[in-house]
Amino acid sequence: MRGAAVELLVWWAVLTGMTVVSISSPDPVELLVAAAVAAAAAVVARQTRRAAGVGVRGWAGAPRACAALPVAAVRGLGVLLAALARPRTRTARTRRVRLRTGADPGWAGAALGWSADTCVVDLPEGTREAVVHTLASHPAAPERAVTDRGGAR
Repeated sequence: MRGAAVELLVWWAVLTGMTVVSISSPDPVELLVAAAVAAAAAVVARQTRRAAGVGVRGWAGAPRACAALPVAAVRGLGVLLAALARPRTRTARTRRVRLRTGADPGWAGAALGWSADTCVVDLPEGTREAVVHTLASHPAAPERAVTDRGGAR
């Protein structure tokens, strides 16, 4: 029961936050409506997740990856802007990375693709690998957190 309450609270906070951010200058009535609708949407999101049988498993590397996301987003934007400024330079590459033991491909794929210079192309089912297209010459901190050392090919 406690796990369900925590999950609903997380869904509610994320959905309320996303709604409020999309409103230029929310007044109290808009905040109230956003919170109420997000509460209903949180229940629907939890029920949908349970009906699909989806759950997050394997948290290996998650705290380190999450802590690195803001810096990775800024770094990725810089790499992307540099690539746009120098279109003739070919730094883009596609490679396979091996996810570390205990890292769930769902959240690990989201962490890998967080940066503007990186795109997760595939998470092959039944493997601990991700196919990543990136403009950066070196792996960002979230990638180092969720992959085995030396796991890139």
